Amino acid sequence: MSYRVYLSDRPQSFTVEPDETILQAGLRQHLALPFGCQSGGCASCRVRLLDGNVAHRLPPPALSTAEIDAGYILMCLAQPQSDLRIDLHQPADLDALRPQIWPCRVQMRSWLAHDVLRLQLKLPKGKTLHYLPGQYIDLLLDDGRRRSFSIANAPNGEFIELHVRVTPGGRFAQWAAHEMPDRAMLRFEGPLGAFYLREDTRPIVMIAGGTGIAPLRAMLQSLLPQSQRPVHLYWGVRAQRDLYLDAELTQLAQAHPQFAYRPVLSEPDTGWNGATGFVHAAALRDHADLHTHAAYLSGPPAMVRAGKDAFIAAGGDPDQLFYDAFDYAFETWPGVG
Repeated sequence: MSYRVYLSDRPQSFTVEPDETILQAGLRQHLALPFGCQSGGCASCRVRLLDGNVAHRLPPPALSTAEIDAGYILMCLAQPQSDLRIDLHQPADLDALRPQIWPCRVQMRSWLAHDVLRLQLKLPKGKTLHYLPGQYIDLLLDDGRRRSFSIANAPNGEFIELHVRVTPGGRFAQWAAHEMPDRAMLRFEGPLGAFYLREDTRPIVMIAGGTGIAPLRAMLQSLLPQSQRPVHLYWGVRAQRDLYLDAELTQLAQAHPQFAYRPVLSEPDTGWNGATGFVHAAALRDHADLHTHAAYLSGPPAMVRAGKDAFIAAGGDPDQLFYDAFDYAFETWPGVG
């Protein structure tokens, strides 16, 4: 039996056929729905179920108990058991940012850290990629595989920047670091994802792990010059050599009084006098009560899961919890890198 899905703040509705998920049906009917991995791991397709009943094909791995209790579902796994009304929890202008396939040239590559490579991609002359800070792209490889990377800079009309973690098993990353020809031509699809800065006045707590700093950097570049909204950023890495944006973030904190930055080391160097341990724990030590805050989390899945639980335990509102959980790509890609 087919069911109808109604969008709470839009005039559109669509039909979901038997054995389809909500996301499959919406994309089949050309709706601009947020999505990412399509396997339940990234939560880009997280929406709130306002009316009706669904069954998930498998327990939604990206959702915490608090999110489920608050009524959130994952469209990529959810199948209607009745007519539904859902809240996309996204601005209407995201409808205009439909993903497209783009050619680009690698304008520049350089090492940011011992295992992080910066790629600057130049779009064709006269073309501009419109995206929201925090979103990502999929690089399309010749063998049909994809590699997903957060855009590390705010929109500027000239180029997009990626931070590529180079791991021993990462085939694309190893090729990009050691074999890619100068000014190589690539293709990508984007913009993608529902992780982006929401317009609001709430104070923000940002928590990043490793190259999860990339989308948060794009948000900061966009937000700080035009808003006095308080922002506290916590960046967790292993050791000081991994703080590849430390000088830049320190300068931002000096230039913008509303912005505070704290690096956190899990394996601190000798003589380190800063914060240590789990990055989410460092944030909670400074912010025991988060009921008035918004939280943006980006990094490895274990860090994001712990950060989500901590945010909710500190009184945070699930509606003000935004995150991008990713793994680093090996032979097959499990998420955003």
